[in-house]
Amino acid sequence: MKILVLGHGAVGSVLVKLLHKEKAVSSVLSADINFKEEKKTGKLHQMHVDLKDRLHLHEIIKKHRPFLVINASSPVFNAMILKECVNAGVNYMDLAACWEPDRDKNAISPYKIEQFDFDKPFRERNVVGLIEAGVSPGMTNLFVKECADEFEELEDVRIRLVDYSGTNELHFAWSKEALLDEINSRPLIYKNRKFKIVEPFSGEENYHFPKPFGKQIVSLICQDEIGTIPFFIKLKNLDIKDYDNQVDIHKFLYKLGLVSKEKIRLKDVEISPFEFVNKVLPNVAFNNEDQKFHDAQFAFVVQASGKIKKKKRTLRYFVMFPRQKEINKLGLNANFISYPTALSAKIFATAIQKLKTSGIIPPEALDKEVRRYILSELRKAGHVVIKKEYVKS
Repeated sequence: MKILVLGHGAVGSVLVKLLHKEKAVSSVLSADINFKEEKKTGKLHQMHVDLKDRLHLHEIIKKHRPFLVINASSPVFNAMILKECVNAGVNYMDLAACWEPDRDKNAISPYKIEQFDFDKPFRERNVVGLIEAGVSPGMTNLFVKECADEFEELEDVRIRLVDYSGTNELHFAWSKEALLDEINSRPLIYKNRKFKIVEPFSGEENYHFPKPFGKQIVSLICQDEIGTIPFFIKLKNLDIKDYDNQVDIHKFLYKLGLVSKEKIRLKDVEISPFEFVNKVLPNVAFNNEDQKFHDAQFAFVVQASGKIKKKKRTLRYFVMFPRQKEINKLGLNANFISYPTALSAKIFATAIQKLKTSGIIPPEALDKEVRRYILSELRKAGHVVIKKEYVKS
């Protein structure tokens, strides 16, 4: 299996290393704008690509004929890459959607999952597009489906994330631009079987996570899971909230309007606060080896309530990934966010050859046999805790 990974950033670089270790993967093609010349070592092949140049990508896919193309760069390139995969008749995978407002007044959801526009052409070419296939979205979607299968009638699903960096100092474990964009985005919830846009950081509540996190304040965030799950799983309510120990910094930026994308005029120049802040904020990199980050950790809970044998029950899955100091021992140069995302993406990528369908598919639409394989591979990964329990509502 030959896989082309587009983007060699925080996630893409780790994903390439993980895929390289897989026996089922015969060749890993890693393409990034920062690679100035081709380099081939064993089954790893690095090359330059400019994703703003569609013809350039077209030639790479045509020349190398990969089994799968993974967009590990910005989701703004999803549509262009999808078109090239349709043209070449190759499988596709990504980690997130652009998640822009839908201009269609008749749209059921106010935000658009642009990948679904390619469902028909992918089916016609008999290829698969596995979308939103990271950790969140991605594994979270899959565990919602695992919960749903336990219920005769599913009512409420709560997704709760833990983004604990171990320090209150400003840093960017992810793309600075992507984080600012997330802070500025208004969350989407699914309530009484209808989509609704709400204010960022609203819906605060105290949530009791399993140990070691315990009781923490969580609030609503804008995440892709809400945009796909209600179309594939019948339920009444769905929301996603996050515990982030840097949330006070994020709230400060939002409340002052410093992440707004509306242009303002400064003398003869028009610029948005978002552009200004993105430029002036320091590139505070996440130093994996710095001891203050050693306890940084990502985890999530999927909690579902409904009826089983006509009785009200609540089922909870808790998934916890390793702490930063444990990730450092893996020698991947990964952080507490990029490792769970890349690990999940690697597992989803190796599962694609097991699919017996075609078209655009989110993780919650995968059949039980494929999900069983994915969960098995996740359990095999070192230091990943998966706990299933029935709890009081």
